[in-house]
Amino acid sequence: MIVPFIFVIRTSLQETEEFLARKHRPDASEIFRSMLANWPLVLAGMMLVVMTTVSFYLITVYTPTFGRAVLKLSAADSLIVTFCIGVSNFFWLPVMGALSDRVGRWPLLAGFSLLALVTGYPTLSWLVAEPTFGRMLLVELWLSFLYASYNGAMVVALTEVMPVNVRTSGFSLAYSLATALFGGFTPAACTWLIEATGDKAAPGLWLGFAALCGLLATAALYLRRDGRSLVNAV
Repeated sequence: MIVPFIFVIRTSLQETEEFLARKHRPDASEIFRSMLANWPLVLAGMMLVVMTTVSFYLITVYTPTFGRAVLKLSAADSLIVTFCIGVSNFFWLPVMGALSDRVGRWPLLAGFSLLALVTGYPTLSWLVAEPTFGRMLLVELWLSFLYASYNGAMVVALTEVMPVNVRTSGFSLAYSLATALFGGFTPAACTWLIEATGDKAAPGLWLGFAALCGLLATAALYLRRDGRSLVNAV
């Protein structure tokens, strides 16, 4: 049902001035060479996306398993929480995206990756100490808020930091690498961490790692050193 809606959006969007001004369209070999030349930017972009993909898979894909297998809550409780997460994401993503248009990308990227880093494990520890539907809902809604607030700025930021001539390719490569190498492994990583450490809150460590990646990538892309950042370098 979403395909016609996407088709209308794609056919009615206006192109940016940068692309309208370009006369040359790079072929595949030119795009590949540009990706190799800008590998630090692609790597930083991938790290920027790690926070998004890990937190998304954690609060959506892994939540039903975590609720039933780890917290021993009912399947209905877990699915209701997952539904509430979807509603929360639906609200916060455009709101925080609009906020990033006003205040800039990096304050949200840095602020919410830092919040995820310092609150991810403690909130999950509070949940597993006394697992109830109410606690799970509160914790997951908090994590949803962190994810949506970060991602609302990240998607646009990742587009903006890529060179104009390979913007779509750079975006796609960075996002795909982060999803394939980190985000998609989140359920398996969380399960392994719980088994290896005996700590039911161990998924918070995986989230903390992802948040650290996002924080470091934000610093590399936006904070200037000797008047230059990765964004300015390209």
